Amino acid sequence: MTGPIALRAEGVGLRRSGRTILDGIDLVVPAGRAAALVGPSGSGKTTLLTALAAFQPIDRGTVTYDGRSVTPAGRDPWTGRVQLVHQAFGLLSLLTAAENVELALQGLPGERRPRRRAVRAAALEALGSVGLTARADNLVEELSGGEQQRVALARALVTGPDLLLADEPTAQLDPANRERVTDLLLGLTARGVTVVLATHDQELSARCDPVLALRDGVLDRAR
Repeated sequence: MTGPIALRAEGVGLRRSGRTILDGIDLVVPAGRAAALVGPSGSGKTTLLTALAAFQPIDRGTVTYDGRSVTPAGRDPWTGRVQLVHQAFGLLSLLTAAENVELALQGLPGERRPRRRAVRAAALEALGSVGLTARADNLVEELSGGEQQRVALARALVTGPDLLLADEPTAQLDPANRERVTDLLLGLTARGVTVVLATHDQELSARCDPVLALRDGVLDRAR
């Protein structure tokens, strides 16, 4: 980790197929804070997360990290420092849990990429943080939905991100693992990580500040 990231969006708008998905989004998440995006399904939470992670181009407005504008074409300097956990996981089914996590390290710039021997150890440590050490050598297709969700989180955490965005990170978890993942995500802020979570989990959002409510592509601060 190289330093906390303050996240800001100003006037962000996005249209697709003639439909407004995001409309004039303004938000600020200070460095080292955990923010929750809440709202009904279809309100634009996932689209907003991908725009904030600079994986999706926007039609107007700006997204900045520490005051520096970021776009999909210019996000390479943030590789590994900014991680997005997709709700669909995006794992490779023919690889093991550990191999999926290792891929995140192999994609880092050369100066930040660990030596080959350290890659496996780092992957196992990340899997251990989500309670999956024993499943490290299982193929993804052998894992339950909740286990796959935790592998996706471990893959994001292994690079030591400064900004972590996650889409419904507790949606498929049983109560014990939901509590574990919630504590893990919110505990990142103590290390200076900025966290943004799109969630329907009221217990999770209640522990975040700010809580930002999205409805029909328009954002209000709920708390």
